[in-house]
Amino acid sequence: MRDPRSLAELQEWLRSKGIPYDSWGIGAVKSVRNLWDEITSGEATLSDDPPLRRVSVVSVRVVADGRQLTEVGQLMANGAVRKRNSPPTEKMKPGETPITAALRCLAEELGVRDTDVTIDPQSLSVTVEQDASPSYPGLTSEYRLHTVDAQVVGLPGTSFTTDEASDDADAVISTHYWEWR
Repeated sequence: MRDPRSLAELQEWLRSKGIPYDSWGIGAVKSVRNLWDEITSGEATLSDDPPLRRVSVVSVRVVADGRQLTEVGQLMANGAVRKRNSPPTEKMKPGETPITAALRCLAEELGVRDTDVTIDPQSLSVTVEQDASPSYPGLTSEYRLHTVDAQVVGLPGTSFTTDEASDDADAVISTHYWEWR
């Protein structure tokens, strides 16, 4: 499938595939506009048979003192809270390498500089999985997951929060909640 050329064409495609998008954009669920933004930025593509959203994601395992940094929740820009249980994770942009995406992820989600991060390129692994998307209920997503290990200097040793570093006025997430587990 060629990706839709407009938001209206995306809505028509969703409707024609029987994907119930009317409830999107409420609470912690992203909107059709958010999906459109992912498509136009190159962060996601769609395929027809079966209807599928495809994204490449980088997941960064940050370990200190035998514990892994875990995002336990997100405060959405609309005030809703979404529970999470994952390491720092970010959708990759077109042409971005997993290492570059990992550095961007840590800068955006943790507010750390590249100079405070050491990534182990030998730890890179890639898996592909399909799952129901919590962001877009009814639309199955295929995740090409690039996982990499990193050491980060200067993080708090206890639970903490960070604000999403974004120059995007339409940012979906405003605050990340972190714990060491």
